[in-house]
Amino acid sequence: MPEEVKVPDEKNKKGPNFLIIIIVVVLLTLVIAAGTSFLILNFLGPNLGQSSGNVGTATTAPVVQTVELLREGSRYAMMLKGGNDIAVVDALMFRVGSSEAGSLINTHRIEIIEAVRMIFLNKTRSEVSSVQGQDFIKKQINDAVNQIIGFTGERENLGVNKVIMIILTVSSAN
Repeated sequence: MPEEVKVPDEKNKKGPNFLIIIIVVVLLTLVIAAGTSFLILNFLGPNLGQSSGNVGTATTAPVVQTVELLREGSRYAMMLKGGNDIAVVDALMFRVGSSEAGSLINTHRIEIIEAVRMIFLNKTRSEVSSVQGQDFIKKQINDAVNQIIGFTGERENLGVNKVIMIILTVSSAN
């Protein structure tokens, strides 16, 4: 008798297990994600501050903030030399290099206003009206404020960096 050859049924024929397919897909996705992340980090570089060999110190960018001494629209009158003329200052603001300097300006507000008034008391109408005169006044205010808040010498760049001043008009007090 001829032997019967067993032919497997198509119903009994099994393909790859569903669980194995899911595991392979997840592993393949993880490998692709890790490779992509590695390439992105290599192209963009690390997101760490570069230190100069000191592990304990971190480099920080200077903080730049604006501090208002006289709010825009305040129209603060400053008497000029001789007492006959008045300069009307609409706004006076400072760009500072640290938050500490900003808080010290707010703490010493009255003293700073007095120093600004003394600077204006030594100016004539022509000095306040010219561009060069206003630039010189801004420099004097910058130096005076840095001296009042204690940011002189090496720390000067953390103090007042720029004075923003708006003078509306210079009028006669008579």
